[in-house]
Order: sequence, then C-alpha cells, then structure tokens
Amino acid sequence: MAPPAMASTALTQTVDFWTAQAVMASGYLVALYRILGDDRQVALAMEACGPCGARAQRLGLQAQIAALDAAFAAEYPEELLGEEKAWQRIVEAHAGLCAVHDLIDDPEQDPSLRGSRAGTANALRHALRGYRTAFPEECTIPGIRQAMESAALRCADAFSFTGDREEPRQRQELHDRILEALLRKAV
Repeated sequence: MAPPAMASTALTQTVDFWTAQAVMASGYLVALYRILGDDRQVALAMEACGPCGARAQRLGLQAQIAALDAAFAAEYPEELLGEEKAWQRIVEAHAGLCAVHDLIDDPEQDPSLRGSRAGTANALRHALRGYRTAFPEECTIPGIRQAMESAALRCADAFSFTGDREEPRQRQELHDRILEALLRKAV
C-alpha cells in the first residue's frame, strides 16, 4: 500500500480535475446555449455545474479550468460535437465525484460533506437530464456509458494508487463495483 500522502495526493488531484472539468464544460454549454437562445438548456447547464463552481473558486482552479477550456476548444471546434462532448464531460465529472463520495461514505461524516454529496448527486441528475434533452437516446446511451466508464477508471486509479506493488485484480474489482454503482445512478 502506498503511503497515505501519495494516495491522498492522487485522490485530491483527481477530485480537482473533475471539479475543473465540470466548471469548464458547464461554461462551454452556457455560452453555447446563450448564443442559441435556449434558456432552458442554459439553466440546465448552470445547474449541472453544481457545487463545482464554488469549490473551484475556493481552491483557485481558474488556471486549470482555462487550460482545459483551451484544450477542449482545440479538440472540438465544431459546436455540435463540442456540445455532446461537454455534456459527457459534466456527466463524467459528477459521476466520478459521486463515486468518491460513495467510497468515503461515513455515517458520522461532517454535515458539510453530506451537503456536498447531495449537491453532487443533484448536479449529476441535471447533467444527465441536460444531455438527454439535447441529444437523441441513441447518442446518449453510449455517451453516458463512456462517461461512467471513464469516471470509474479514473476513480479506481485514484483509490488504488499503490506505487510499484499495485494489485491489478483489486483495481479491476474496484473499477467494476464503481461502474456498476454509477450505471445504476444513470437510470
């Protein structure tokens, strides 16, 4: 097992990445839907950001958000593909954050963590609704599956970081448990 500081660092970096990713993708979608004049989707994209906006501000993640935004704009210059990928990124971010909450669940936890957990779950529901509203089901089913798979993989990596003595079987079991739980949330 890795020293706790190494595992904690990997987890913190992963949570920060998802936080920045949700803020970036939400911002992209809000700007796009404002241009298109779709107030309903603007509202869903804003709600899909959830507690990530405040967390990013508090932790000073603006540079990371700007870097993700620039990379995203370069990778997806076409609006329709960018719109779909942005929804997938928000779903992935909140699915991953929900998985982290589920893995560190403690009945005696700090009330602020319970609030964060509820806010993240609510943001995931808004992200799923926004994605499903914007695109036909035949697009969203594989897109949501891909987002959940990516979140489960990244989460399992963050939680099973053990340096050179990593157990691939344990990581795979953790990944499978996380993915199963996330797919249930997506229904």
